[in-house]
Amino acid sequence: MKPESSLTPVSSRRAYEFLKAGPGTERGAALVIVLLAVTLLTVVVVEFTYSAQVDHHLTYNALKALQASYLARSGVNLALLALKKDTQKSSIDSLRDDWARALPPLPAGEGVVLVRVNDEQGKLNLNALRNANGTINGRWREVAERLFTLQDLDLGLLDPLLDWLDGDDFPEPRGAEQSHYLSLTPPYAPRNGLLLTLGELGRIEGFTPAVRARLNRVVTVLPSSNTKINVNTAPAEVLAALFPAVNQTTLEQFLESRVDTPAHGPTDLRERLEFDPRSAVDALTLIDVRSEFFAVQALATVSSVSQGLTVIVQRRAAAVIPISWQPALFLSMNEGAT
Repeated sequence: MKPESSLTPVSSRRAYEFLKAGPGTERGAALVIVLLAVTLLTVVVVEFTYSAQVDHHLTYNALKALQASYLARSGVNLALLALKKDTQKSSIDSLRDDWARALPPLPAGEGVVLVRVNDEQGKLNLNALRNANGTINGRWREVAERLFTLQDLDLGLLDPLLDWLDGDDFPEPRGAEQSHYLSLTPPYAPRNGLLLTLGELGRIEGFTPAVRARLNRVVTVLPSSNTKINVNTAPAEVLAALFPAVNQTTLEQFLESRVDTPAHGPTDLRERLEFDPRSAVDALTLIDVRSEFFAVQALATVSSVSQGLTVIVQRRAAAVIPISWQPALFLSMNEGAT
């Protein structure tokens, strides 16, 4: 009698199939697992390498940006020194002064810095439209109206500007006061005081980017409402707004001659512009040949990373004091001297 097998028919078949498959199947499965592991490790290594490269690039750019920032500040300090030394040379400010020269980019270590100084008192100070008591200055308002006309701007824009500056809550005919600004989304209150920066114009009703671009060359915002316009540095449009009775030819002759022979005062200016002093007596009280406020612009580049600064400074007898700092990119490094 034959002994009975301990294996069932099903288990016997599985054992047979396993023996038939042999050890090669186990080796194949192990190879697949190894390949998957290598693939995953490769992905991890590539991702880590990429992240390290990005971090390195960001750190490098941050370092160069910091170096460019300090280089720009050095350019500003250079301009401040030039402005301070200028007080020892002349009692007037003009386009022939050292600070007004357009210098080429100055090399410094790994980078270069480009510096420009502009006379802010060659422009119409919008804060001069407001008197100390909060009312509107009529003489400066007339100048502003003529300047806006010369710039092809709607005179209605002056109404919300004057409302922003004056101390009351009664709107001009085409103006806007607190009720208008509080109805906007998001709401905000008008300043009803002196503008702090030229960029604040963007918060005033009607002063779109296109409008501000037209005004950028001819208006400024200074912390004092008692400033006058320097006729030796003012653009042609500003002078035309100051002296509407002067003909275009005479004005152009003065603009050309003032580079080498700047005006020395109201009497000299009256003779050169050939106007009747009785017709321009008010305008002569609004002009000067000496400036107190300047805009210093510095653009520094280190390894293709650029940093720019615009600094409004106030020059007094003993010092040149920065009163506002703003980041700005404004010039091309290939802009040469003129």
